[in-house]
Amino acid sequence: MRSGAPAYAPPSPSALARLLEAPRYEVIPVHGIEDKVAALSPGTAVTVTASPSHGLDRTVDVSTALAARGYRVTPHIAARMVTGRAHLERLVERLGEAGIRDAFVIGGDADPPVGAYADAGALLDDLAGMPHPFANLGVGGHPEGHPSIGDEQLLEALRRKDACASYLVTQLCFDSGVLMRWVRMLRDAGIGLPVIVGLPGVVERRKLAEISLRTGVGASLRYLRGHARELAVLARSRRYDPGPLAESVAAHLDDPGAGLAGAHLFTFNQVEATRDWVLRSG
Repeated sequence: MRSGAPAYAPPSPSALARLLEAPRYEVIPVHGIEDKVAALSPGTAVTVTASPSHGLDRTVDVSTALAARGYRVTPHIAARMVTGRAHLERLVERLGEAGIRDAFVIGGDADPPVGAYADAGALLDDLAGMPHPFANLGVGGHPEGHPSIGDEQLLEALRRKDACASYLVTQLCFDSGVLMRWVRMLRDAGIGLPVIVGLPGVVERRKLAEISLRTGVGASLRYLRGHARELAVLARSRRYDPGPLAESVAAHLDDPGAGLAGAHLFTFNQVEATRDWVLRSG
């Protein structure tokens, strides 16, 4: 592993604009989310999360509704929420009928798993052996590790997925140096998946806590509790400003060895505010 990511000059405005040229907006499938997504132009890439509190049917319902409105939709398929191959086949069939051609396969938070799939790799193996409509399959990456999975196990899992996935989306990471050292480690390990960088959107502190508690999406809060600097920034302002982090990531966009492929924005359903920031940044 290399000791650190190379240093780059601050990005030109064009680098930041290119990073945010066609971002993916992640939303949580709560009631009324379709109206919030309406702030985005048809054709925009929208990803729809999955959580045990809502179930995969809700993810599929929202995904198909958004696809019908003209969005390029990527549903999360959480392996630990799928009961078995027959359930997977039904999910895939519904998504295919809606014209959805991209899926993001994760392990998920269900504990214990509701069925036969303990992790994303097992589900991807089954998916590879059945007809499916997906031209692209994404998987997740953890630049700062995982609370219950060791680093070597995470790396082996990504090696396994490298052959069948199309791209990788990172979990939230507020430090571009940490992010780029992790990306370099992947490349040194022979993992060549394009990396779409997960960035927080323009998130209100109150809304972040409210949505996380209501939906069971608590990874960002758990992260922030362990990072006093970012928590202090949120405490001083009503909203988190993703600009400085995005700029520091964009500085590495032209590094040919990094393979950065764009931005994935965790909106926590604050879609319009995040969209406005993207438009200003372009």
